[in-house]
Amino acid sequence: MRGIRYLLIAAVALGVAGIAGAVGPMALTSAGDLYAVAQRDNQIVVTARYADGALDELVVPQSANAVADSLQVGVDEATGALYVLWQKKTGMAARLRLAGYLDGTWIGPTTFAGNDGAAAYNPQLLVDRAVSSITEEAGEDEAPVVTELATTFLHIVWWRQTAEDDVGVARYAAVAVNDDGVPQFRDMSPVDLIDLIPYGMACFDIEVGDNLRHPKLFIEPKTGNPHVFFTDLANCIFEILELKPEVVDDGAPGDKRRRQIIILRQGATIALRPDLPLATGRLEVGGGLKLIMHWDDDEDSALNYLELDQEGISETKTLPLGEMLSHEDAVDLIRGLTN
Repeated sequence: MRGIRYLLIAAVALGVAGIAGAVGPMALTSAGDLYAVAQRDNQIVVTARYADGALDELVVPQSANAVADSLQVGVDEATGALYVLWQKKTGMAARLRLAGYLDGTWIGPTTFAGNDGAAAYNPQLLVDRAVSSITEEAGEDEAPVVTELATTFLHIVWWRQTAEDDVGVARYAAVAVNDDGVPQFRDMSPVDLIDLIPYGMACFDIEVGDNLRHPKLFIEPKTGNPHVFFTDLANCIFEILELKPEVVDDGAPGDKRRRQIIILRQGATIALRPDLPLATGRLEVGGGLKLIMHWDDDEDSALNYLELDQEGISETKTLPLGEMLSHEDAVDLIRGLTN
């Protein structure tokens, strides 16, 4: 769809890179086990290289027609379960599937998006163990009792489109995992992230780039909480929401059974000048939601960068490239500034 109104300071056509915590084609556990997912002979294959040097290959069942660059793998270290997420088919036939692997047995796969007539694509997965402390009052002269409640959540984001001429919206779902490592898809309640943004402003006409339809998940280093970064194409802004666990009572009044849910809270609204190279820029997200945008100059001889937040944008700085400093090293230095 063309002719969509866009906010003057909107971050248009901006790529996102280097976001810590997001699960991708490879995952490394704290024990040193490495998992890599790839497509082979029209099937998805997970290659596991364990800390003791042993190798294993796991073929994901019913994984034909996967989109190669959509593959995601993550591990729940509490149960040892391995999860693989992928997009099946493209266009309006695109849908999302997830399979789990635990104790030598595959769980699923389950088609959890795109089976309602709408297209679901550009998925991203983040596996996170949420731990909440619960303080209960004790009797007289007794110390309060503190207990912990822990739940593994599969945080999943994707882009949803109801028709070819529909610009679409970013969608998010939190899928709780039970103690056996099985995702509880029946309790999943996806939300359109656009519904959580309370305002919008007048915009300019631009053509929608596909990279705007790539919501991202990351762990904020200071709080340890997962966040979602997405484009609101109706209100023309980039938004960051915090995915914060909250404990609720589950049962009749007075019932002590409790469970955790994920609450989406306002994090930051990112504003950019339209004169920036938004088509080629990359955004680094760090502690305190500090943001740095960087891009190559026209001759590929330098890396330009600037800091931005809700208060404004800094002056552009430049790192010359050459024998002393490679492009890769320059990007790593810039990423270090976000911490």
